[in-house]
Amino acid sequence: MPVDSFRFVSPGVFTNEIDQSQIAETTSRETGPVVFGVAQKGPALVPTTVASFAEFVDIFGQPQPGEAANGDVWRDGDQSNPTYGAYAAQAYLRNAAPLTFVRLVGSQESGGTTAGWEIPQASATNIRGGTYGLFIMGQGTAGSGSISQDYTSSHGEGVLAAVFQLTGSETTIELTGLLNSSSGPSVTDAASVIRPQEVLGANREFRVRISGSLETIETTFNFDPKSARYIRSVFNTNPHLLNPSITPAANQKQHFLAQTFGRSVMDLVTADDGTALSRTDLSGTVGIILALSSGSSNGGAGDFRRAYATPATPWIIGQDLTDLSGSFDLNSGPQRLFRVFSREGVEYAQSHYKISVSDIKQSPNPQFEPYGSFTLMVRDIKDTDEDPRILEQFNNLNLNPVSNNFVGRRIGDRSWTYDTTNNKWVQLGQYPVLSRFIRLELDAQVENGTQDNRLVPFGFRGLPTMAGANIASGSATINEFSVTAAGSAAAADRQNFLVNGGSGSIPPDMVSSSAGPWAGLGGPGVVNFGDNSWELGSGSGTFYTSGSLLFPTLPLRGSSADGRLSKTTKAFFGLTTNQAASILIFDGVIRDLVRINPANAQGKNLLLSPGFSLDDLVYSSGDATHSGSDVFVYNSTVVGSTSPLGPNNNNIRRGTPGGARKAGTSMTAVSASYTEPLDRGFNKFTVPLYGGFNGFDIFEKNPFNQSRALNNNVTKTTSQFPMYYTLKTAIDSVNDVDQIDINLAAMPGITDQQVTDYLIAMAEERKDTLAIIDLEAGYTASTENTQSFDARRGSSAATVTAAEARNFNSSYAAAYYPWVQISDGRTNSRVWVPPSTVALGVLASSAATTELWFAPAGFNRGGLTRGSAGLTVTNVIEKLTADQRDNLYDVNVNPIASFPAEGIVVFGQKTLQATPSALDRINVRRLLIFCKKQITQIANGLLFDPNNQVTWNRFLNQVGPFLASIKNRFGLEDYRVVLDTSTTTPDMVDQNIMYAQILLKPTRAIEFIALDFVISRSGAEFE
Repeated sequence: MPVDSFRFVSPGVFTNEIDQSQIAETTSRETGPVVFGVAQKGPALVPTTVASFAEFVDIFGQPQPGEAANGDVWRDGDQSNPTYGAYAAQAYLRNAAPLTFVRLVGSQESGGTTAGWEIPQASATNIRGGTYGLFIMGQGTAGSGSISQDYTSSHGEGVLAAVFQLTGSETTIELTGLLNSSSGPSVTDAASVIRPQEVLGANREFRVRISGSLETIETTFNFDPKSARYIRSVFNTNPHLLNPSITPAANQKQHFLAQTFGRSVMDLVTADDGTALSRTDLSGTVGIILALSSGSSNGGAGDFRRAYATPATPWIIGQDLTDLSGSFDLNSGPQRLFRVFSREGVEYAQSHYKISVSDIKQSPNPQFEPYGSFTLMVRDIKDTDEDPRILEQFNNLNLNPVSNNFVGRRIGDRSWTYDTTNNKWVQLGQYPVLSRFIRLELDAQVENGTQDNRLVPFGFRGLPTMAGANIASGSATINEFSVTAAGSAAAADRQNFLVNGGSGSIPPDMVSSSAGPWAGLGGPGVVNFGDNSWELGSGSGTFYTSGSLLFPTLPLRGSSADGRLSKTTKAFFGLTTNQAASILIFDGVIRDLVRINPANAQGKNLLLSPGFSLDDLVYSSGDATHSGSDVFVYNSTVVGSTSPLGPNNNNIRRGTPGGARKAGTSMTAVSASYTEPLDRGFNKFTVPLYGGFNGFDIFEKNPFNQSRALNNNVTKTTSQFPMYYTLKTAIDSVNDVDQIDINLAAMPGITDQQVTDYLIAMAEERKDTLAIIDLEAGYTASTENTQSFDARRGSSAATVTAAEARNFNSSYAAAYYPWVQISDGRTNSRVWVPPSTVALGVLASSAATTELWFAPAGFNRGGLTRGSAGLTVTNVIEKLTADQRDNLYDVNVNPIASFPAEGIVVFGQKTLQATPSALDRINVRRLLIFCKKQITQIANGLLFDPNNQVTWNRFLNQVGPFLASIKNRFGLEDYRVVLDTSTTTPDMVDQNIMYAQILLKPTRAIEFIALDFVISRSGAEFE
């Protein structure tokens, strides 16, 4: 205390006590590892910190043991690859926290090789292999409002029912039944590739033959999920079986069944009076298989070469506030409000969640509060309106940006984009995300509060879907289904039907042509979803004079009376995920409908399917006075028609703008008030998430496999290998010390030399992180090839050779051997995991039970059998002898040993530093990382303070007690901190530098114990 602080009035001695002995608190915060790995769900490639294993599971899902892929892999997801990173997170979080996890998905360098997958496409001159669509056409007459079909003169319309993906230059697919009608062509050519076929029986039943060099199958199938002949039960739905690198020859397939659209078949294939066909009244129903392509590039429905994408809802729109001029089009008219994005990234969210908006209300007092309110819910996609399973709910939301209940503020709109120039993630949006599942994108007018304040969520725009195709004979004019991407009719923008021949010419008549795979009328050819114009040659054997092929769109609730609701006002209009209006069973078809479109589907290839709006609700038939029970139907009637055809109107499927609002028959139109459906309690709707993509090769169990994705340690570039680019990008995302606080890093299961070297380089650049890497030659997982377990088993000798060849010399990295087997109690599975997985658990438990500068090895702290790893370890790939342990330790690889009595133990703690020093041990490197982090935080508190003795003393008074505490806990033998004019010289002061020296003498761990047992004579005396 300065002398002028005393108040001198009368003489005396004045004293003051200044305590500089207190141990100052450092700004210590908990620091943990970063783990990179594949996970069941979670944010894609964004470093995310969790504080517990329960939180990890909530965000990223449970670890997956990589069980054999049984069931519907295409539709239900792939769980065949063990998620080593998730097990490593479990191991660490069972002992310590926090942990940062980076979920790996498929990314790609701009202009480089694309991620994802593709099936080589069939072309106009080679219909073998490729992507094929089964279209089903029902009986009827043109223009009836149903899917119509006539073999000779009328316009036929078909809906896509299934998509088959085929590999192999000679693999073919065909319907094997004949068209029996006397008025239609008779197909007799057994060698033909494509044939029309009449329906064989109930449930739209057909027979198909797939023939290739590896498999030939002929089977009958239908579209009834309860039938033993259900299409998804009789065909292969596992893409892995097409990959000979991971599938034994005896099990290989050359086809897999991708999308199926059973509900569209049941809804749209109708009788000639427009009513739904019974399961037995199917006469005249015809199936035809056509190759799917896109423009002249021959890359179509099997081209998914693209990076990962995050699913979102279509734009949520407001009500129509116009004067009902008859131009209502919900895909372009009503104001956009917001759309909902998944926080969980890629495909999982769209397959498991749906979004509902409910309790929509206008403002009760527009003079005081002009904005209405609503509730937004995240629901389980499998639930029903009778029994909704709400995962998260936000009540009393509004569109007022200055309100505390503003939808953007309550849910959040922040997202991340990766800056490839500066190798870092950049934050977008202004509101922190408070939801566990979703974030928002706000329309600019809503974000700024310039929209009409009466607007409330009223529906959603359509999803992008493939435009259909037309068939014409000779020079016949096509009047049906001529649409552009915007949905308006234009003859020049038809999506037409490619049959044969080269670009720019009319294909030859299919009947008279003797060349090519269609000789003798095998069938039409390739459906081209480009904008070229093609016609079907005329002739006595022509299948259709003209026709249209339609693509399915979202199934929508047709009536508030659908299902078994106790009150019709409980009905959520919009999306329905039931198998039918009266069948309250989840329909997996939604998972196919919300998939991302093929990579080259753009422009005229796509249009927006019909969306949904409460503006199109109409009173039930016979209820013009609005009396009786409140039952309402959703009506998208075609312009000029007053007949409410319901949600399955053919014209909806073709993207034709229309609806009850446009026709003036809807509730809001008749009442001239948008509040009419809301006042009657019909104030809720459901919308899907769509368009997510993992960016992975679906033909691989492990998308980051060593053999193909990472090129077997051969030098590679990020441009050529998208999975290598992905891993480097993931590592770069945690390279900034100022943004990400970590002290360990692991990428379990990745043994590629370029990747692990890059991980070590990141740790060395940060200088505060120890990288735990896995070495090649330890074990080859079953996801890599078809060899036996013994053939894939690694060896210590091969590991030693690999380590020697790499000439490691870094104290910021460590490696272990061998792989270990763990028991997953949740799934009752035994899983082989890489050693980095359990090493992280041991590092966490050692620090938690003692100190992080104690050696994380040995029977006390490295006992895996005793639970030190946080996982139940049951076995090792190789039981090491003493000589093998010595050989590993000589090249700085830490052995994991198995002892008869003590069990499985981590029996080494070396870093990969070859130069002998204190830093060639993990406990010392961890001590130095800890000290540097803590003392750096102390120093940060002095920045921009005066560079004088007072500030220096503050530094000394904090650092000294901190190091003394470590010494007292056996981390240091001694230390010294020097900060005076000998270190910070006057020249340095002039340069604004404070320079201190911190001398440390780390405590060494006992790794070798020598004991002499001396046998003495009987007369010897012991002193």
